[in-house]
Amino acid sequence: MKRIKTSGFSLLEVIAAVIILAVVAAATVATVAPTHQKNTDNLAEREVATLNSMAQTYFHEVGTYPRNVNDLVTQNYLNNVTTADKARIKSIVQNYTYHRATGEFTKK
Repeated sequence: MKRIKTSGFSLLEVIAAVIILAVVAAATVATVAPTHQKNTDNLAEREVATLNSMAQTYFHEVGTYPRNVNDLVTQNYLNNVTTADKARIKSIVQNYTYHRATGEFTKK
């Protein structure tokens, strides 16, 4: 009986390739996940600093600290025009606590 040569990959070769790709993917996820969390934390710190700066500027211009985030919106310190702007304001309200007596925002 003659063997017919066929071109292509055997099942064993395909399984080996899939296993190698799975190992590489797992290593990539393990490397990227901590970096993503660190970037998220840095973004939150910058957001707090920006909000505190806005509250201080509001205080210097108006004479009192804003009552809440809506005061910053009505005085045009925060934009509320686009959908992204509205989502950012909603995120600020949900993720940060505002202390009116000191004019400071903190992460919840």
